[in-house]
Amino acid sequence: MLSRTAEGLFWLGRYMERADNVARLLEAGRRLDTLAGKAGIGTNEWTAILIAAGCRATYPGDIEQVTAAQAMHHLVMDPANPSSLQACFAQARANARAQRGSITAGIWTAANEAWRETRDLPEKACKLRHVADTIGQVQQFTALFRGAVSATMLRDERFCFLSLGQSVERADATARLADVKYHVLMPADHPIGSSVDQIQWNNLLRAAGARSSYRWVYKAPVESRRVIDFLLLNASSPRSLRFCMDEAARELEHLHEGGAFSDQSLTQVRGLRDDLRKTDVDAIIAFGLHEYLTDMIVRSNNLAISIGSDFGFGPIIAPDVSDT
Repeated sequence: MLSRTAEGLFWLGRYMERADNVARLLEAGRRLDTLAGKAGIGTNEWTAILIAAGCRATYPGDIEQVTAAQAMHHLVMDPANPSSLQACFAQARANARAQRGSITAGIWTAANEAWRETRDLPEKACKLRHVADTIGQVQQFTALFRGAVSATMLRDERFCFLSLGQSVERADATARLADVKYHVLMPADHPIGSSVDQIQWNNLLRAAGARSSYRWVYKAPVESRRVIDFLLLNASSPRSLRFCMDEAARELEHLHEGGAFSDQSLTQVRGLRDDLRKTDVDAIIAFGLHEYLTDMIVRSNNLAISIGSDFGFGPIIAPDVSDT
């Protein structure tokens, strides 16, 4: 396979997944904003959402003073944000168009329709009273795309690169979504374990589309330790870090079969997968949840860079010789 084809499919998967994940962050912000108003909490949830979305550098104003309207505009349609919903669908469509010969008609239709329906969103799509409709629309487009990939694409190298992009992006996004809880500073009168704390975790589960699955697995009220276990370590939850890295490892192992490629990415993904399999919630909490999530975000981003380097569509990375 040509490296430009691999690159286009990898980034098609990443950008479609990123659009879905931005919508999930918007959903978390919307729910936390409503909770803050009802509970009289004086923190700015939208600052936390923008930080989790990686928008410190792209947001043009003071991120600590951002309003709900400003944050939603930045995440939905701000041209200064290369990861806005509009930008994600535009980039996904551009990659799909460049790889028309490598994808099915259903995949092209899904990517093209998402771009066509969101390129001219009205300003009201960013307003708090309308953003739920925007989120629902985005999630319909990304679900259609995933369905087309799953139902129509041959399980060959093309599928591997597209799926790999989805898995890497989703792992990064789940870590960022869970890290929202760290940035939403809990007031002294609403400590860990309080009803407000539980509602915040519950809203994050809902934003991740994992509330029903959580109840099915634990058959218990929402509690921070169980949420951490579910979002990070559960091998059956399709949004957990462990599930994503298991998937990424399988795709990379398949791609490396019989190929004369550098194996930096394969070594990295196996390390991530094995670390997630061996750790537990107690170890994560002892390490520090925010610190652990930050480390996972850095490692998943390094994995993406190594994938590009190994398969010829990214900068060449010198092997790490620090341990030799």
